[in-house]
Amino acid sequence: MDPRILLLATLCLGVAIAVPIAMHDIQITFNNSGLVWRDSNKMPLYDRYQGRVWGCGRMWSLTPWKKFTLFSEGQVAGRSCGTEFVVSETGRCMNKVCVGPEILHIDKNGIEIKFENMYKNETKTLSHSDMTMQTRCFSGKSLMFTVTTDTTITLPSNDFRFKFIVYADCPGVPKDVIMESDKDSEELSKTAELKAAQTMNMVLGIVTAGCICVVFLIILLLNYCYFRNNPDLKQHHHSARINAPTVDVTDGGKFK
Repeated sequence: MDPRILLLATLCLGVAIAVPIAMHDIQITFNNSGLVWRDSNKMPLYDRYQGRVWGCGRMWSLTPWKKFTLFSEGQVAGRSCGTEFVVSETGRCMNKVCVGPEILHIDKNGIEIKFENMYKNETKTLSHSDMTMQTRCFSGKSLMFTVTTDTTITLPSNDFRFKFIVYADCPGVPKDVIMESDKDSEELSKTAELKAAQTMNMVLGIVTAGCICVVFLIILLLNYCYFRNNPDLKQHHHSARINAPTVDVTDGGKFK
């Protein structure tokens, strides 16, 4: 194999390791069939999932570079449909699942939206009589989101609609991809968050520098192996030594 191809492949691998993963916004829509998956990014995480309908009760993993947007179409499957979110990278993220409401409208009694953490001791229920909710983070690495409608509600219906942003609480991740939690759920001060961000940037810098060093070492090793094991180069070097001019000291220092 051409060593230039190997060098190019190695360099690309090092760059891929050093570059952070782009943020992905997964949209989950509730309808009368279940849960519809849609990745709004130009390069989806799972292209084969686009537009796929999942059954209620599906579990989704939360990472520092992935968030979910929950929508409604004024209806749910089987009058009760839930889905669960689990923080999968606790090493970088805290055991908290955050929710940011952007749209919330419940027009009739008999419709409930419930958030319940893994310990089931911290819940938030939204209904026609209580639609007040600010951005908050629920303790624990798991959060269950459930929508229920009473049998008196005729579906499909426009009696309710919502839009929630669900994401993991990951200190140090840029603010433009992870929203801040509200004051009640905030345990880290602004100083601590800034320090965590600086630490994360330093770690990413060290990792990037290490990847670049590894790439250069691999390049040097490939070049050494190539020149050492190439018979054409050895033969050329040996011929150059044989054909090199010599000086006869006894004949006045003339070249032969």
